[in-house]
Amino acid sequence: MRYGFGDYVYELVEGWGERRHEWDMSTVPGVAVDANDHVYILSRGKPPVVVMDRKGRLLEQFGNDGFGRAHAAYLDESGTFFCVDDAGHAVYRFDAGRKVDFTLGNKGVPSDTGCVNKDYKTITHGGGPFNYPTDLVIAKDGSIYVSDGYGNARVHKFSAEGKLLFSWGEPGDAPGYFNLPHGITLSPDEKIVYVADRQNCRIQLFDHEGNYLDQWTGLERPAGVVIRDGIMYVAELKRCNVFDGSPSRISILSLDGRLISRLENDLICDPNIGYRAAHGVAVDSEGSIYVAQIGKKHPKDYFALLKYRRV
Repeated sequence: MRYGFGDYVYELVEGWGERRHEWDMSTVPGVAVDANDHVYILSRGKPPVVVMDRKGRLLEQFGNDGFGRAHAAYLDESGTFFCVDDAGHAVYRFDAGRKVDFTLGNKGVPSDTGCVNKDYKTITHGGGPFNYPTDLVIAKDGSIYVSDGYGNARVHKFSAEGKLLFSWGEPGDAPGYFNLPHGITLSPDEKIVYVADRQNCRIQLFDHEGNYLDQWTGLERPAGVVIRDGIMYVAELKRCNVFDGSPSRISILSLDGRLISRLENDLICDPNIGYRAAHGVAVDSEGSIYVAQIGKKHPKDYFALLKYRRV
């Protein structure tokens, strides 16, 4: 089975990824790929982080039991691994020994936004870092941008040393406002910050000072966003009932917002009977797409990371 159209057509790599009976990989919120095409898989089970090569062979596993709830994975240009812990209200950096050596946020303590029970609809005002953060991206100068979404409606920019420089955003659906900023990335020249504004079903564009530039619509709850070789890949949180290896929805866009291709399962979903949905996305040097999935009522031993090879 092939998915997509135009010059971007893909097929599932059946059975990709080593499995072990002691692992719980049924919910995988994040994925990232380094310069060697090593795939970092962030799960909400144990082990928290599994690293494989592009053929799916295990290289290492690490993490700890200190995550409130793992949410997003990120690798900077040096290959340093970062993890967003949404329920922990923190972002962690791991050193070469795979220990946390740097933390952003007041771990375990949410900021004041008026939010009740992690419901973005109850947010009354934007607050400081963090209240259930969602994703991060790091600029070449080391500046760190963090989207702060489930309990907040802001993006925060930090210095490389972790000092908060400024924040922007308030709850709402007007330009420059957010209803669950969920994914974030930078343009190749770093002049544009792209924010997946999930519940507003759009990607908003800002300059590096947080000034609103534009928005792209026509998306279904965009969750994860990454740019590779001048092309944007968007994981959309479209629910899919079948666990047959088809994509839920991945949109491929040019950097002017034009839809180039879309990998999608068109079946109507009933969330009451179990589902999966694309949450994170990464692309390797061969152009293969790795899709991290979350959901409910998965089959036993479901492996929630799919690889699609470009054909």
